[in-house]
Amino acid sequence: MNDNHLKLVVNVQPEDYTAKLTDEIKSLSKKISMKGFRPGKVPVGMTRKMYGNSVLAEHLDKLLNESVLAYIKEHDLKVLGQPIPFEVRHQQFDVNSLQAYDFGFELGLIPPFELPALDTRTLEKKVLLISDDMLQEEIERVRSIHGERSLPEKVGEDDILYGEWKELGADGELKEGGISSTSSFAMKLVKDDVSRQLFLNLNKKESTDIAVKPAFGNDMELIIHNILKTDHHAADQMGEKFRFTLLNIHHVEKAGLDQAFFDKAFGEGAVHNEEEMKERIKADLSREYVKYAETRFDRELQDMLIKETEMSLPVEFLRKLIHSNKQEDDAVLDDQQLVQALQQVKWDLIHDKLLRDNNVAITREELTGRARKDIANYYGGEEFFQNNTGELDRLAESLLNDEKYANRLRDQVLNDKVFELLKSKISAIEKPVDQHEFFHH
Repeated sequence: MNDNHLKLVVNVQPEDYTAKLTDEIKSLSKKISMKGFRPGKVPVGMTRKMYGNSVLAEHLDKLLNESVLAYIKEHDLKVLGQPIPFEVRHQQFDVNSLQAYDFGFELGLIPPFELPALDTRTLEKKVLLISDDMLQEEIERVRSIHGERSLPEKVGEDDILYGEWKELGADGELKEGGISSTSSFAMKLVKDDVSRQLFLNLNKKESTDIAVKPAFGNDMELIIHNILKTDHHAADQMGEKFRFTLLNIHHVEKAGLDQAFFDKAFGEGAVHNEEEMKERIKADLSREYVKYAETRFDRELQDMLIKETEMSLPVEFLRKLIHSNKQEDDAVLDDQQLVQALQQVKWDLIHDKLLRDNNVAITREELTGRARKDIANYYGGEEFFQNNTGELDRLAESLLNDEKYANRLRDQVLNDKVFELLKSKISAIEKPVDQHEFFHH
């Protein structure tokens, strides 16, 4: 135990509960039905014999909750989660032998802490430079989306292959219990000349053995999550080669750069030529990555506060609390998961302190505005309701009457306000970076 992890023992004497217990048994005897007795006329002694121990247990549980809450309030304790019961000594409830009982509870307390000074901090915010290669790649992607699709018999350089991967052992045979997945990939992702030729030579239903890492340029994130659909631990143990069986070939004839394509991709009359298309796509990419950059900057702010805020959490109490709340089939919490859980608890306390210290609150109008935005996004934009804004308001109010949704929305708005507050207190220096540094550093 430490200053933030306490043990509380509640002693209950017979005189603390006898009178109330008797009243509850009398009241119950008037409510229950029992064969041989008229409703409401069941003898108190019979009720005591049949249900007395259950009534005693329920009454003691209620009395304990009241006692613990009173103790917490009297001593002005700031508790984490709920008290965890522990056995002080072996004891049984017996309505025919009223006695003193001892009940133990462990309490975890919120530790006092101060946040690091923010107004003197300067953080770097990475901003992605939209390169010509990125712009061209996005143009080709949009052309593919609006292109004509077919299922050819032979593999081409620009096709997408769909097939099955099976891990091979050192002997070149299928590995028992090895990684197996079904996935699709574009031929342009294949970086190794030998692998590319092996794929090009395949017919449907045919197989070939591929050294998967060099085939995809040792891009392990792509290989693990998209090609093999496995995890990092399994990937660390996997063999060098996989057997790939081609199941299907998808070919896209990209849309031409004409007015029909421009109208279909960007809206009628919005783009008239290739130069305007490039400007539009570049602007769209910039907006998309600005959101990504803001999200990552928020995460870096959060990580900084967690790291630099000194806080003595009751670790063992929290470990017990997490275990007491887990489902029967949940795995035992390992050390890494505990660290992650502690980080989350720490952030929750920091988050709440920022809200309290800065008197951050939410108005009904703010919640309604966020609900309206959620609904509009679901329908593709507020333009959907431009001729019927009353319907949008009605739907927003209806959603906010759902307590679960309203609480989730309130948490989202408060979270946004916390990060707005943090960014108003610190200085940020924008650093333009290329795609590699933006995503991998």
